[in-house]
Amino acid sequence: MHLKERILYLSYQLASSRKYKEVKQRLNTILNDPSAPQKRYFDYFMIFLVLSTIMILILEIKNNLPAWVYYYEAFAVFIFAIEWLGRLWVASDAHMDIIHTQENAEFRKSNLTIWQLIKPALINKLKFIISPMSIVDLLAILPSYRALRFLRFLLLFRLFKVFRYTENINGLLRVFVEKRFEFFSLIILFAFMVFFASTVIYIFEGTGENPNIHNFYDAIYWAVVTITTVGFGDISPTTPQGRFVTIFLIIGGVTAISFMTSIITTAMAEKLELMKTNQVFYEISKLKSFIVICGYGKMGKVLADELRLAGEKVVVIDPLIHESVQAQKDGFYALQADASDIDLLKKMRLKERVKYFVALTNDDAINLSIILSVKTISEDILLFSRAVEKNARSKLLLAGAREVVFPYESAAIAAYEHLGQPVAFSAIDEILHEYIEPVIDEIEITPEMPAAGKDLRRIGIKKYRLKLLGVVRGRERNKFYFHPRKEDFTVTVEDILIVIGTTEDITAFKRHLHEEIR
Repeated sequence: MHLKERILYLSYQLASSRKYKEVKQRLNTILNDPSAPQKRYFDYFMIFLVLSTIMILILEIKNNLPAWVYYYEAFAVFIFAIEWLGRLWVASDAHMDIIHTQENAEFRKSNLTIWQLIKPALINKLKFIISPMSIVDLLAILPSYRALRFLRFLLLFRLFKVFRYTENINGLLRVFVEKRFEFFSLIILFAFMVFFASTVIYIFEGTGENPNIHNFYDAIYWAVVTITTVGFGDISPTTPQGRFVTIFLIIGGVTAISFMTSIITTAMAEKLELMKTNQVFYEISKLKSFIVICGYGKMGKVLADELRLAGEKVVVIDPLIHESVQAQKDGFYALQADASDIDLLKKMRLKERVKYFVALTNDDAINLSIILSVKTISEDILLFSRAVEKNARSKLLLAGAREVVFPYESAAIAAYEHLGQPVAFSAIDEILHEYIEPVIDEIEITPEMPAAGKDLRRIGIKKYRLKLLGVVRGRERNKFYFHPRKEDFTVTVEDILIVIGTTEDITAFKRHLHEEIR
């Protein structure tokens, strides 16, 4: 088998290897995924290594350090090298580049040399190698030849590695990249004013009138010190023309610095908001399960408070900044974002951790968009929605909502019942809100429960002193059976039992159902 054939064979083997993909994806998550908890621990470890090796460099200037310190530094350099090789590996898929190159050549019916085959893969790897942070990593790996002072200075580049592991600092530094046009314009303005002022001052005072200006470099130095309003005082103008230029330079410098401060402040404020959002994502990533509420209006606030009292973790998503800020003040995880953004939903890893998703905005179109986006991520997430217009109910149910609530209609019906039967209504209301015993609760039958397939007499309702109000049959589009005959009704998967009893008895019954599973 020729070398080219071996390269192609290995590339196809890697492309079909699930283990290879899993290992590479896991490493990429640790190195590059800011939302992954593993990355944060890895970053802390690397920051410790960087700072400790810099401290060794500082201490050895005037001290003789024990041998174990240099062994530790060698270990740190080894870790830096492994990290760089790992980043080089995950930077691109060389085997896929080779496969695509070969398939394109076969389509064009051309025969490639080995160099032509591997060239695209090497170019992609080279792009990573010459990237700024990769160069910093390489300089940090350089052996510490302490006899050469120049190489010892290069070890300070390890300090720049800290920027790679601190997302917040990185975010702030990206301000200068994103605002490069504004900063470039300011630099041009500064350069023009410095050159103009230094030329004028050198013409009028560089011929002997000012003993401190000996050459054009002195004039430039004076202009830079003056325009930045530092004013050391070692060079001062002595002629009227020089003083006039100084006034012009100070006013221009203050104006330019004010403009620059405004740009930086605005950009920093935007980045700080983004950093807060990233922090919320990190906090959410540590939750095993949570409930998402979209829209923090009156209904959203009440629901969030009730869920918190029930011990649930709640994440609020609202596009309005004042609503999301209020949710944060109320103690909830809050994101100012569009809940229908699929990238946002993927980042939250809804499929694995979300128990329920509730759309409570006051716009049916937005609620519909949210439901469709969530269903794109996962068909299994339970969705509940609010409807403003009654004719929107069928659309929301068709989109995938399990239940649709009409708040105004529900409030009107409740008011009517309260007017007609105030005593009975108050009693039921207190039971529903668990102000008094007994309480009403719902119990869903899951596929793992042996209760599925049994009739109501044989699942222990009577044993635990509970009263069955009814059963919601999930497989019949949530049809409600009121107080069914126990001997005639067989429990099926997705049924929801509505029971009334004391909190202790209901808890014991739930435990009984789950103990049967084990």
